[in-house]
Amino acid sequence: MSQIQEVKEATDIIEVIGSRITLQRSGTYFKGLCPFHGEKSPSFFVDERLQRYKCFGCGESGDVFTFLEKYEGMSFSEALQQLADKADITLESYKKSSDDELREQLLEVLNLAKEYYHFLLTKHKTGEVAREYLKDRHVNSESIKLFQLGYSLPGWDGLIKFLHIKKKYKMELLEQAGLVIKGKQGRYYDRFRGRVMFPLRDSRGRVVGFSGRILQGDEKDAKYINSPETLLYHKSKMLFGFSELFQHIRKAGQVIVVEGEFDVVTSQQAHVNNIVAIKGSALTEDHAKLLARVADTVLLSLDSDNAGVKATKKSIEVLKPTKVELRVIQVPEGKDPDELIRKDPRLWRETVKHSVTAYDFLIDAAFKQFDATSPSGKRKIMEELAPVLAQVKHAVELEHYIKSVATKLGVQVSTVTSDVRSFKRHNVLPPEKQDIPQQAEAKKKLTPKEQQEQYCVYLLFSGPESKLVARAQQLSEFNFETSGVNQIIRTLGDQEGSMNVRMFSSHLPEDLKQTLFDIMAEYRSKNTLEASKEEWKLALKKLKKLSIAERINQITHQLALLDDKPDKSDKEEARQNELLKEIVLLRKQV
Repeated sequence: MSQIQEVKEATDIIEVIGSRITLQRSGTYFKGLCPFHGEKSPSFFVDERLQRYKCFGCGESGDVFTFLEKYEGMSFSEALQQLADKADITLESYKKSSDDELREQLLEVLNLAKEYYHFLLTKHKTGEVAREYLKDRHVNSESIKLFQLGYSLPGWDGLIKFLHIKKKYKMELLEQAGLVIKGKQGRYYDRFRGRVMFPLRDSRGRVVGFSGRILQGDEKDAKYINSPETLLYHKSKMLFGFSELFQHIRKAGQVIVVEGEFDVVTSQQAHVNNIVAIKGSALTEDHAKLLARVADTVLLSLDSDNAGVKATKKSIEVLKPTKVELRVIQVPEGKDPDELIRKDPRLWRETVKHSVTAYDFLIDAAFKQFDATSPSGKRKIMEELAPVLAQVKHAVELEHYIKSVATKLGVQVSTVTSDVRSFKRHNVLPPEKQDIPQQAEAKKKLTPKEQQEQYCVYLLFSGPESKLVARAQQLSEFNFETSGVNQIIRTLGDQEGSMNVRMFSSHLPEDLKQTLFDIMAEYRSKNTLEASKEEWKLALKKLKKLSIAERINQITHQLALLDDKPDKSDKEEARQNELLKEIVLLRKQV
C-alpha cells in the first residue's frame, strides 16, 4: 500500500469537510451548501462510504485531497502532509516537488521574520518609538500579542543581519519571500524599514507576507507598503484578521469588511470581533468566495469619501454572485472605523447595528450625488437608480424601494415604476453572474436500459454490505453500457469473503471511483427507496427485461440487413438461422 493510500484510509472525508462547512446527514451520505459556488439550496453531496464529494450545481467533485486543494488553496503535497500529520503518519516514501520544498522554506523564513519584528517591538529598546506610536493609537498589549505586531528597524540591513548573517539563509530566498530588495548595484537591502509591521496570514494561519505602516512624522515615504506578489502572497486573496478572528466570524455568521489593519485591531478591542481588512480598497472575487464560506452576511465599511463610495459600489457587484446578504455600515462623514473607535467605541458598535441594505446605500448615494430638487437632478437620480431597482427580484422588496425613491423625489410611485419598466424594456439586463468554478456538464440522455443499470448499481452499493459480493455476481451476467461499470461489477464479483464499500472503493482506480460515486450521488439526490430484498429482485427483473428487449432490437436490425441481400452466402444463411433461433428463445423469456 502506498503512503498516499495509507493516509487516505486513515482519513474521514466527513470530518475534514464537516469541520469547514455545515453538513447534514441523510442516510449514508451528507449534504450541504456548496463551498465552491453561491447557492440557497444544498446540492453538495459527500458520501461516507465512497469518501468522495460532488456538487450537482457546479460539477466540482473529488476526494479529500481534491477538496483541500480547492477549498484551502493547498498543493497536493501540502494536503497530504496535513492529513498525514493529523493521522500521525510519517511520510517517508513520498517525494515533494521543488515548489513544495521552496514553499516550506519561504514559510519558515517568513515566520522567523515575524518573530524578529515582534521581538523588536515588544522586547528591544529600539522598539520604544513604535510602542509609543501604538500607544498613541490606543493599541493595547493584548492586540499586539494577538496579531503579532512588530517593528522593523530604520536601517537598511537589520533583517538581513538576522536572517542572512546570523541564521544563514540565502539572500535569494529572502528576495523570493519579499523581505529584501536587490538594488541596481546588486546589493540587497531590507524592504521594510522603520515601520510598524502587520503579519499577513493565509486562511490556515501561516505568515505569507507583511504590511508595514510608517511612523507618524516620518511620512515622506509611502504610508503603507506591502509584500510583493510571491509564491505564497497574493494581494487579491489576502484578508487581514481572517485567521486571528476566524472563530468570532463563524460564531457571528456575519463579517465586517474594512480597508485598514488598524480598523481591525481597534474594532476587536471595542468587542466587534467579526471583522477583516482587504489590502487597498478593491474587494476581489477571491475575497468574496472566502467571505461567503464563513458568513451569511457581509457588512461593507469602506471609506466614506468619493473613492470609498465607488469602492463600495464595486464591492457590492463583486459580492452579488455569492448570495450572501449585503449590508453597508455608514460611518460618519470623514471618519474611518479606527478614528471613530478611538473617539467613541460605543458609537462604533451602534453604527454597526444600524447598517443599511445595499439597495438603501445605493439609493442614498444617488441622492447625495445629485440635486433632488431640480428636474435635471431628479432625472440623473433615476438614471442612476433605474438599473439598480431593475435588479430587485422580489416584488415586495421592489415596491418598498420604489416607494422610498418616489417619496425622496417628491413624485408619484407610478412615475418611478414607469422609469424602471422603461429601463427594462430598452436594456437587456446582464444574466446574473454565477460564482461557479466550472459549469456542470450537460448530462447525456440515458436509455431506459442505462437508467436501470445505474439504478441497480445504486441499490447494490447502498444495500447490505454482507450481500455486496453475491449481488455483484448476480449483475455480472449483464453487459453494462455505462463506461467502467462492467469493470467495477466484475472486480467486486471476483472478491472472496466479506467486503465493505469503503474498503472495496479504496482500491479502485480514480476514474472508476468517480464513476461509481457519480451514480450513487445522482440517485441518492432523488431516491428514498430502501435497497430491500424485494426492491433488488424487482430491479434485476426489470434490467433483464430491458436487456432482452435491447438484444431483440439488435437481432431484428441484423436480420433486416441480411434480408436485404438477394444472394446470401452459406455462412450468411447459417448466421440468419442462428439469429432467428435466438430471437425465438428471447421472446419466450419476455
